[in-house]
Amino acid sequence: MMNDKNEFQEDKLDNAKSSFLKIINSLDTSEQIKQFNEFAKNILDKEIKDIDDFSNRFTKYNINNALILENIKDKLRNKLSITAEAPNENIVIPKTIEYEGYTKETTVNVDAFLYSDKDVEELGLNGQLKNYFCNDCGSKNIESLNFISHSTSTLQLRYIFEHVLNGIEINDKIVLDIGSRLGSVLYVGYLFSSTKKLIGIELNQFFADLQKEIIQEYNMSDRVEIIQDDIMNHPQLLQTADIIIMNNVFQFFHSLPIQQAIWSFIRVNTKPSTLIITFPDLKEQLGDANCTNIDFDKWVKEIKIKIPYKKSQLTEDEWKDLKLIHLYKVL
Repeated sequence: MMNDKNEFQEDKLDNAKSSFLKIINSLDTSEQIKQFNEFAKNILDKEIKDIDDFSNRFTKYNINNALILENIKDKLRNKLSITAEAPNENIVIPKTIEYEGYTKETTVNVDAFLYSDKDVEELGLNGQLKNYFCNDCGSKNIESLNFISHSTSTLQLRYIFEHVLNGIEINDKIVLDIGSRLGSVLYVGYLFSSTKKLIGIELNQFFADLQKEIIQEYNMSDRVEIIQDDIMNHPQLLQTADIIIMNNVFQFFHSLPIQQAIWSFIRVNTKPSTLIITFPDLKEQLGDANCTNIDFDKWVKEIKIKIPYKKSQLTEDEWKDLKLIHLYKVL
C-alpha cells in the first residue's frame, strides 16, 4: 500500500512537470518566459508560506497544552462508552439522501474527538468495536458498518481556531458553541486560542455536568461557561455572540418541526457581522430541515476558506473533514 501511494505521488509530480514544460513551450519570447517566471515564483512562494505558517501555528502553543488536551480525552474515554452516548440518549438517524440506508442496526456512533480514525481501526482489530454487520444472521453476507460522530475531531477544531479564525482579533470575542456535548470546542478554544469567552449551551443534563466537571478540574472557568438548557430560552446568547459554532447540532436529535423552529429562532436573533461556523454546509442543513421560510442569501454570506495544506499532505478522510467546515458572516 505504501509503495502504491509513493508511486501515485511520483506520477502526480511527473504530470506537473510535464504540464509546466508545455506551458513554457507555448510562450514565444524570452520576455514572456521572464514574466511567467516571476508570476510562478510569486505563486509558489505564497503557497510555501501558507503551508509553513499553518504548520507553525500548530506548534504556536506549548506542548503542555497538547498534553492537557490528551489528558482530558483520556478522562472522558474512561467515563464514557466507545459510542460516547449519554444514558437514555435518543439519537434519530435523519431521513435524508446522505444517510439513506443508515439504520440503528447498521450504524455505530464513535466520537471523533475521543477516537481518531486510527483508534477506530485499532478498536476493530482488538475486537472492541465491530466493523461489519451481517445481512443474513449467521452467514458470510456481511457489509461495513456506517460510522458517525456527533463531535468534532481535534484536527478540525485546531484548524478552526488556528486557521479559519486566524487573522481575526479574537481577544475580545465571545464564542458560542450550540450543542456543546462533550465540550471539545470549548477545551480546544481555551487551550489553543486567546478568545475572551467560550460559552457552551447543552440540552442534555448528563453532558452539561460532564463538561462542568472537566472545566472545574482543569481550571478553565475563567473563560469557559456551561449553560444546561435549550438555546431557544436564551436569545441573548445569540445576540451577544461574536462567533457561533454548530456541528450538525439538530439533525440527529430533533424532529423536523422542532428543527425548523430552532433555525428560525437563530435566524431572528443573530446580529449583523456575527461569524457562524458550521459543519456541514449551513445551506444544506437548512434544506434538510425544509426551512423554506429562511432566505439564506439575505441572512448570511459565505466566506470561502482555503485549506493551507496540499491534498497530498492529508489522508483522504482528513481532507474530507476539513472540507466540511464552512464559515459565514451574518448580513
